[in-house]
Amino acid sequence: AGFVGQQRQAGVVQAVGVAGRQGQTSVVFTTGGRTEKFAMRQLPELDEACFVQMGDFVKAAFTSAIKRKMTRVYVGAMVGKLTKMGQGLTVTHAWKAEIDRDLLAAAADAVGAPRDLEIRAAETARFAAERLAALGLTVDFHRELARRAILSLKGQYPGHYRLAVLVCDFEGQFICRVDEEEVL
Repeated sequence: AGFVGQQRQAGVVQAVGVAGRQGQTSVVFTTGGRTEKFAMRQLPELDEACFVQMGDFVKAAFTSAIKRKMTRVYVGAMVGKLTKMGQGLTVTHAWKAEIDRDLLAAAADAVGAPRDLEIRAAETARFAAERLAALGLTVDFHRELARRAILSLKGQYPGHYRLAVLVCDFEGQFICRVDEEEVL
């Protein structure tokens, strides 16, 4: 993971530890600054210590939350990282793995998008999201991706926590929230 990566990963684990030592029972993992600001607006009742920028380190984030016995885990993400979580990637860095076009296409199919959308040819998850937005399927498509991310994350990181995924667009505006109770 390289030295910088190891430092960042350790920072994620440390931040979850700080929240736990403060008696927090919820943690909110975000993929960066924009998703963190978005998540803070969505969950104003939570202490600042609950918000942890996990970046690409999904596995480190979830394993430390489970170890710290967090009862609520939230994930704030945009379409690209959401898709990678749905793929089951433990590290979601753009260079580490191709975006799963089959997953994007399956999610598009699941929400009734026409098959000639060329989602499988999409270079990015953002392109796919823009194609679906043009059809008025933004919320449905992102809900489907969030559903798949929850199934993948709960399958990979079983534990006694309840998971919710909060999805925003590239401007940090709310698209949807999906709680595991709707999925599992």
